Amino acid sequence: MGKRSRPVASPARARRAAGKGPAKLALKPKVKPARAAPRAAPRAAPRAAPRAAPRADRALPGGLRAGRGRGLAARKALQLFQELYGEYIKEMEESQDAAAARRGCEARMGRRYVELHATALELLRTVAEPQKCGGYSALSFRGAAVADRRRNLQARLALARQQASGQQREALCAVLAALCCRLQKNWLSAYDDEVPVRGYFAHGLVDPNCRFRVAVKSPSRLASLLVTSELPLARALAAMDHGGPFPEGHEKEPVGRRQYGLQRVCVETGYGEEQKERLCDVQPEAELRALMESQAPVEVLEVYCALAPKERVARHRLGPVIRAELRRLLAEAKERGRAVLFLVGGDHPIDLVQKVYLQPWFTSIGGLRCGYFRWKQSTEADWEPPKLMGQKRA
Repeated sequence: MGKRSRPVASPARARRAAGKGPAKLALKPKVKPARAAPRAAPRAAPRAAPRAAPRADRALPGGLRAGRGRGLAARKALQLFQELYGEYIKEMEESQDAAAARRGCEARMGRRYVELHATALELLRTVAEPQKCGGYSALSFRGAAVADRRRNLQARLALARQQASGQQREALCAVLAALCCRLQKNWLSAYDDEVPVRGYFAHGLVDPNCRFRVAVKSPSRLASLLVTSELPLARALAAMDHGGPFPEGHEKEPVGRRQYGLQRVCVETGYGEEQKERLCDVQPEAELRALMESQAPVEVLEVYCALAPKERVARHRLGPVIRAELRRLLAEAKERGRAVLFLVGGDHPIDLVQKVYLQPWFTSIGGLRCGYFRWKQSTEADWEPPKLMGQKRA
């Protein structure tokens, strides 16, 4: 038999058995839960616009605060200098060709121009004093005296490095030397044999008579560098390359009956490639003789350089500012009645004389002449033969 199913009590029977009234069931209506709206995906935070890499044709902001990141800027400047200097020396040793090494250095400087320019500008604003010059501005600073002038150059530079802003000034000279490099002249090498090498200009940091002046085209484009000093003419000539145009020790001897003249170049009646004035036409000049005998200072222009490669000079139209700086120097010296002395160097100095110095914007000031210093023992004597490069005695 099948298993009997258990009876299920009905609700009425259960109520009668319990003696209770009908039960009231509170039935809750089934309500479908409202479907929640789908949660929106969290909005991504707006991406910051990528910082544009510095461009060479973008002027740097004029609001850099002096002192911000001075140590960082100095380290960056020295790193850039060491890289360029190391590559220059390596190419010089491998090729044994100075012109090729200078050309390679100029090309590398052009590729690093943006970094060099930004670093130099930041360092300048921490160590130099600004000046207004009409349509452009200038930043200048002087060398500083060290405790013991009897020490050699390397020791004096080490002392200067320990002074306030000493490292920034040294790094600035190094990066300016890099910016000045051209095919005609490389400024990365040391002035003497000082170590570490910081470029040709660093020696001026320990000479209180030396003044650095950087012209800046508005708003913030470095244009040119002038390095000047003041010395008596005889000492200034002796301090030039290879001991100057006269024999060694000439400046220490009494002038006596000596006569001095200037054999000009690039004259219409001259001879040879230099269009040099004929020696028979050179006349003794009383003013030169007086300056050689005097301790009165003359303005010595040691460096006059553009702070950009040629294509950058053209792109940023720096030429007028570069010329204005030398015009200002010559005009102010003329107003004070002071002579200006500078050495035209490079492998082709006559080209520089013709293309740069003997141009109307300089010659119009009056009194500018380029040539070779000559001397003789007395009025009746013949002019002494010119001193050759590297020669100590004529």
